[in-house]
Amino acid sequence: MGQLLEAVVVYLGPDDLHHVRPADAPTFRPHWEVDLQPGEVVVDAIAGLGLSPFLVHSTSWRMEGGRVVLTYLVAIEPPGDLAAGLLDTQVARSELARGSAMGRAPLDVEVAQILEHGLRHFAWLVRDDPGVHEALPEWVEALASYEPEPFRAFDGPPNR
Repeated sequence: MGQLLEAVVVYLGPDDLHHVRPADAPTFRPHWEVDLQPGEVVVDAIAGLGLSPFLVHSTSWRMEGGRVVLTYLVAIEPPGDLAAGLLDTQVARSELARGSAMGRAPLDVEVAQILEHGLRHFAWLVRDDPGVHEALPEWVEALASYEPEPFRAFDGPPNR
């Protein structure tokens, strides 16, 4: 079984949260030498695009084509001009992709669902983790509507 890194890049603009992505893909997929720390690989890859990451946090995983995809949400400073090949879109709300209480990840996951999950994760961390709160003080209002719901709608344990 292999593994992949995925970086979902967001920033707080004057109007709301924004998602920066490659023009030809929904997320960034940096090359990962497995002997390197994945968070550092993500930071280096995003910085290499001329963006300024200031918070990187692993928010989820899923199976894709027989490989584990480890997803990081990356908060960046609002960019000036984006490099060619990058797109900037405003974040839209989405229903979450739901797994099971027994560790089964959802089969199909869209980037909007990844963003929703990651931003709910940030909403929890900004309240609970002093380091994240310190990194995201301007984000508190924007994250207020992202209610963390870690176990809502999970399948229950199997009947025995």
